[in-house]
Amino acid sequence: MMKPRPRIAALAGSAVLALAAALAGPGPARAIVGGAPAAAEVAAQTVLLVSTRGASCTGTVLAPDLVLTAAHCVAPRADYAVAVVGEGPPRLIRAAHIALHPRFDADQFQTRRPTPDLALVKLAEPLPARFHTARLAPAGGLPEKGTQFLLAGYGMVADGAAQSAGTLRSVALPSIGTTGGIMVRLSAPQGAAGACTGDSGGPAFHDGSVAGVVGWATGPGGSRGCGGVTGVTLVSLHRDWIEATARSLGSPLGR
Repeated sequence: MMKPRPRIAALAGSAVLALAAALAGPGPARAIVGGAPAAAEVAAQTVLLVSTRGASCTGTVLAPDLVLTAAHCVAPRADYAVAVVGEGPPRLIRAAHIALHPRFDADQFQTRRPTPDLALVKLAEPLPARFHTARLAPAGGLPEKGTQFLLAGYGMVADGAAQSAGTLRSVALPSIGTTGGIMVRLSAPQGAAGACTGDSGGPAFHDGSVAGVVGWATGPGGSRGCGGVTGVTLVSLHRDWIEATARSLGSPLGR
């Protein structure tokens, strides 16, 4: 069974107008509870996803025109795009095709039965040259308790803090266990830290490779919100699907 019901709205539901204000206006520009500005190497592999349904998420660059993200970020009917930020006004690169993991179940947050929350987004054109592709973690089993992961995301610094979205931040967290044989749970023993609104779909790095995709979060003590436990789908268990789907989309992954 899954941990206390994750707040999917907290991970995928930032309003477009609030996001635009955060990107263009003054005020704090932070993301990830308890995090810090992401390193340049992380920023070069991570993108901001937006949609016409009024939501934002995060994704990882797997090819110049291919992004890995969470399935629940891009499953609802809408138009999606990568918002290229940090170089003047945001520029949109639209999604041309979206492939959801065939075993993803959008009702998993209600049933509390985890499924592979993964999707690939094929872009209509390549990303700017400042982006480069991330390496996928090798195929393997579940991580040991205490394994360190580095999360990155464009989301909010606290639940409901819409003005804090739009800048990439990261935080290192240890594994505290696994769920359903496909997810790892991450939490900071020293206090509130983890994913929040808009960070869903973002990368969880381990040893410099993308080992997982952020899917859900709880508040401290399993409450609704952010900064408690973060749930991450392990990509190492689904490399075959990722690689085969990337090839079928015309964007084969480098080795």
